[in-house]
Amino acid sequence: MKLTQGLKIIAKDWIEKPKGFRVRYQKQIDSKLVTEYSPGLDDSLLDSDVTTWRYAWKLFMATKAESSDISPDELVNITVVDDSDRQVAYYVTGKSETFNKK
Repeated sequence: MKLTQGLKIIAKDWIEKPKGFRVRYQKQIDSKLVTEYSPGLDDSLLDSDVTTWRYAWKLFMATKAESSDISPDELVNITVVDDSDRQVAYYVTGKSETFNKK
């Protein structure tokens, strides 16, 4: 393959590196599930998917409840997203992951 052909393939199928990461989660407010982010949409992003996944897990562990219902302070459907709000694969498994799926 000529170099120009290889560069065309790379340009067509190249996946751009995200500018950063945040945790997306839901919580119950007035009997409705509301989606929120940490850091917030107007705040600086985290620069590492691994750090962001560890942060997501710690949020899950700190807020999880034993009941099948959603508790007032519980965070549910916790995942990591990139700067375009696309879910990021869990670094441990390479697959989509959602903590405290409800």
